[in-house]
Amino acid sequence: MKLKKVYKTLAVTIALSVTAPSGFTMDHNEKHTAHVHAAGLESGDAETSETTGLATAAETETAAQEPVSSEPATEPNTGTSEPATGSTEPATDPSGTEPGSEPATEPGTGSSEPTTEPGTSEPSTEVPPVVDPSTEPDTEVPPVIDPDEPATEPTTDIPPVVDPDEPVTEPVTEPVTEPDTEEPTTADTEPQTDDTKDTDKKDEDKKEDNQDKPALTNEQLIALQKIVIPPAIEESFRFVTVEKDYAIANVGTLQIYEGKGTGSDVVGTLGKGGVCYVLNDQDPSWYYVESGVVRGFVRIPDLLTGAEADAYVAEKGETNLAVATASKEPMENSAYTYTKTTVRSTVVGKQYALCTTDGVNVREGRTEDARVVGVMKQNTLCYILADAGSEWIFVESGDVRGFVKREYLSTGDGVENQILENGESTYSYADLKISAKENKACYYTITSIKKGSISDSIRESMLKYASQFIGNPYVWGGTSLTLGADCSGFVQSIYSAYGYSIPRVAETQAQYGMQIPVSEAKPGDLIFYAKDGAVYHVVMYMGDGKTIEAANSNQGIICSVVDTAHAVWATRIISDSDSDKIEQVNDNAAKGVAYTKAKAGDSGNYLGRFKLTAYCSCPICCGKWSGGATAGGTVPVQGRTVAMAGVPFGTKLVIGGLIYTVEDRGTPYGHVDIYMNSHTDATNFGVQYADVYLANQ
Repeated sequence: MKLKKVYKTLAVTIALSVTAPSGFTMDHNEKHTAHVHAAGLESGDAETSETTGLATAAETETAAQEPVSSEPATEPNTGTSEPATGSTEPATDPSGTEPGSEPATEPGTGSSEPTTEPGTSEPSTEVPPVVDPSTEPDTEVPPVIDPDEPATEPTTDIPPVVDPDEPVTEPVTEPVTEPDTEEPTTADTEPQTDDTKDTDKKDEDKKEDNQDKPALTNEQLIALQKIVIPPAIEESFRFVTVEKDYAIANVGTLQIYEGKGTGSDVVGTLGKGGVCYVLNDQDPSWYYVESGVVRGFVRIPDLLTGAEADAYVAEKGETNLAVATASKEPMENSAYTYTKTTVRSTVVGKQYALCTTDGVNVREGRTEDARVVGVMKQNTLCYILADAGSEWIFVESGDVRGFVKREYLSTGDGVENQILENGESTYSYADLKISAKENKACYYTITSIKKGSISDSIRESMLKYASQFIGNPYVWGGTSLTLGADCSGFVQSIYSAYGYSIPRVAETQAQYGMQIPVSEAKPGDLIFYAKDGAVYHVVMYMGDGKTIEAANSNQGIICSVVDTAHAVWATRIISDSDSDKIEQVNDNAAKGVAYTKAKAGDSGNYLGRFKLTAYCSCPICCGKWSGGATAGGTVPVQGRTVAMAGVPFGTKLVIGGLIYTVEDRGTPYGHVDIYMNSHTDATNFGVQYADVYLANQ
């Protein structure tokens, strides 16, 4: 059925707004997994299915951890703002820069600015959000279904449906010469009602106070900061192992190129049905892949990727799939180090060797004519990485990697015992003569006795992760990467996924980490924009002058370019010592994250505007069922698993442009609980509202 017809059918609209869809029933005799949503718990808000006691205990534990005084009076992450009784949500979407980047408009800043600010406890008059006609359906939308509210809730608390055919009279506040990020005005952020008289008085008082404070220019603001030139990050030759992103050759012979063009050299070939692994997918036409020892670029249309590739590998078995045949030696392939990531194991056990004389050359090749890349003295320590039984042995000594004649090395148990007894730190390493970047022998093997420097890998992975949310909505006060976030909420959530805890608002984020000039920014660093001496926007740098950012309500999350007219400084948070971060990311990857974007035509019948919360498998959320399977008997997966009663297990829902599967219970029909890998992520999700559709299967 076409969506337009669903909207126009009054009988269907009324039915969908108050009941489960026709044919959907809930078996009250089946065993359900009970859980409590991690955020937004209030008295009596805990929900269970055929279970007693668990919800109350979890609610009590959550309440003990979160003092009442720190709880917002409303749900600041609601996206298109579903108000409840006594809500203090913002009256409108200020359509651009996040709250808090403009004076006292961001949630949680503790300012005495408008009473409509999320995170304050002062009541305010509820005003429905401004509706963008370009994003609203052509016909009437059914009322919100909130199963958690009593049936006697006054209908006045539900915002009236705005007719998208009527022009919106929202004032235009952004002149043509201003940056894309919009700055909210008083008219945008405050409802003009009797309840705002006190706020207006506060504003007048604040203006009087500010009359004695001269406005700063951006140059003066920069001068007050402690901006430093960051030390150069030494590019490590060592690789970092990352999770596998499967791709299958979908043409007779897949050509793997040295560059992004069919005119470049072919470095390897892969037969149809063979497997490779996507290491970089930032280019719209080319993927950078690895297959066996072959690394290079392939045309995207020649590959089977995503869920189809995963299913193919699961069916055939990864070990049964062919890998690419090299047509160019890795040491001659300039594309080999396009990224320093690999799906292969990179760290090997130590096989010790000591140099037996002074002046032993470490060479780039297996001949005495090969270039010298390092020199060893007597008793210099090195580690054998390959060809231990050959005339020329491939070794690593400090940052020197190359070939040494076997006759100049002493090995065996006696040498190992001697080194272990004296300690490795008492021995010297080879003197570097040629940098790893210039040394063709460096990647004779990608293995090493040390872990790779992971900052570049974190940056690359972070940008890849952030890019999948391009096209998702901007929501003032939001932190959801799928349902909507503002500029600071977006970068905070991205960094949180990698184990970094950064402040919530742009103005505070601008003071967090190492402040550096914009010109020194590296991919993954944050760049801040200011006007008249006040920070109002934050973006994540992608490199080459590009950014990824939650821009405004009209554009959503986008890829853009640095606004040099307003960029004041950058901050660096990622460091080369963050080895724990890569481990955390890989641990999360092992748990599974499987977001599936909905395509055109995937959205079926409109079910209603449902309440959204999040939960994880910890004891707080799931009690005695913690760590177990879902009520549907599956292993929960972030990005796929949701809980809701009233529909069969396996029902697919489209929420916020993503496809989820109902695999768990614990909330009534009309309240969707979304599974997260961590309790922190579930708590940060908060309480939101979104339009929910059945997915066309």
